[in-house]
Amino acid sequence: MIAIIGVLVALLLPAIQAAREAARRSSCTNNLRQLGIAMHHCHDAQGSLPSGRGAPAPKIFSPQAYLLPYVEEGALDALIDFKQAPVFVVVAGVPYSGDANNAAAIESVPLLLCPSDAVAGRVPGSAYGATNYVASTGSGKNDSGTINNADGVFYNGSHVNFKHITDGTSHTVAFSERGLGPGLEFTGPALPADQRPSYILELLNATPVSDTGCADPTKGTWYEARGAKWILGNYGNTLYNHYLTPNSQQWDCMNLPQQKGYLAARSYHPGGVNALYCDGSVRFIEDGINWSPWRALATRAGAEIVEGY
Repeated sequence: MIAIIGVLVALLLPAIQAAREAARRSSCTNNLRQLGIAMHHCHDAQGSLPSGRGAPAPKIFSPQAYLLPYVEEGALDALIDFKQAPVFVVVAGVPYSGDANNAAAIESVPLLLCPSDAVAGRVPGSAYGATNYVASTGSGKNDSGTINNADGVFYNGSHVNFKHITDGTSHTVAFSERGLGPGLEFTGPALPADQRPSYILELLNATPVSDTGCADPTKGTWYEARGAKWILGNYGNTLYNHYLTPNSQQWDCMNLPQQKGYLAARSYHPGGVNALYCDGSVRFIEDGINWSPWRALATRAGAEIVEGY
């Protein structure tokens, strides 16, 4: 009898786990869909989508921060002083205090969290509220994946109107997802290969962001706090691009100011990632997508024909 029960448990457990993941993925899809609705409400109210990174410094807030009033987070939005720095930051060598916005920055926003991520809301060791949902700067092909004048819908100081998305809102990705960093205090280059996609290689100032530079882990240190601060607009926390395909085995890479880099969409859903399009739809993109259509889906006005993905 015990043996029979053991066999039944062994047969049922994978089905139970699959059902749980299906529910988590559905919840993740709904979170992104709510962000899509918020984008449209923001566009209606402001005449454009929010900036990918607020400008000028120190007002370098994330799109997620600007969308708070449109996702029923008015109380949290009221805590933010958008004229001050979102957190402590150093921009072009100038330090800015984040004290004015600390009360908001440490809050966790459930809508910004994917239930499939076991880190669950905060990068270990971080006091800040985290986000699994990241905004697309574009293809990442221009100037080492720069966030300045990028070819997507969210970039430094952007105010993209739907009329600027000439590729079509149903053919342009706005947000996708990304796992949170493990939060381990690892700073050396000798990270085991199978763990490297969980980190971002943060290049030293002397190393340009390039395929060659990013492929060499001795050219930087491992950034363990990916996604730790939902309030801050940069690659380390709230932005990504389509230079690498979903869940790429190549690790993410960025420069020290976190304004250039190649950072993939990543998830804990088997086989791919959820992507929110500018029309508000959410679709599951498989890991095997070719880099060409994947990059084309990130541009707002690239005039590419995207098919077969």
